[in-house]
Amino acid sequence: MSKISTVHIGRHEIGRFRFLLWSLMMIGVRPLLNEWIGARIWANVSTDLFFACALMSGLHAISGQPRQLRFSLLLVSTIIIFSALHYLLPILAVDKIKLGLGVIFLVHMLIMIWTHIEMENEVTIDLIMAAACAYILLGMIWAYAYFFLESFHPGSFNIVENSTDDLVDFNYYSFVTLTTVGYGDILAITRAARALSIFEAITGQLYLAIMISRLVGMHASQAGIGKGK
Repeated sequence: MSKISTVHIGRHEIGRFRFLLWSLMMIGVRPLLNEWIGARIWANVSTDLFFACALMSGLHAISGQPRQLRFSLLLVSTIIIFSALHYLLPILAVDKIKLGLGVIFLVHMLIMIWTHIEMENEVTIDLIMAAACAYILLGMIWAYAYFFLESFHPGSFNIVENSTDDLVDFNYYSFVTLTTVGYGDILAITRAARALSIFEAITGQLYLAIMISRLVGMHASQAGIGKGK
């Protein structure tokens, strides 16, 4: 990947990973839409639009690798087609396929961002944003894992407030687990659910420790080179 790649908004230039980070942060908008709009169809449409924005931002972020970009374009195009089919033909299988393709794209994007971070030897604001994007993607991917686990094995989770298998609830549970907050309003009941939860909690802590150490080490190395000059 090239080191310099920006999104132009008017006269301003925004780093590609900063733009992606803003898009991924929209994951918190869906619960607000459910509360304010009330009409579920509008909340779903808005969420799909936000997710499409994140997909396009992800395409831009990995645009430095043509082969990966072509694969990602194929995935995004297919996801958009299945999203449209889901509203025209509200069939459960169509929705599951769309969600499955969505998680494949997120995993692919996460791998590409990790590859980019490993290849870089200079700490920049955009590289820090890339690390933050990877952290959020971890939470999103685990949310899909919980969602599919509950879909195929109902009763894996106990949601205190109401019984639902909405992806929004699992996004919430995933980030609560990733950050080891653990409010306890959603409980992992089965062994598979608990195993996933443990693995995510460990991964979240290891990611922060390792990534921060790497970035600090790279920055210290830069500072040492600068002083040597």
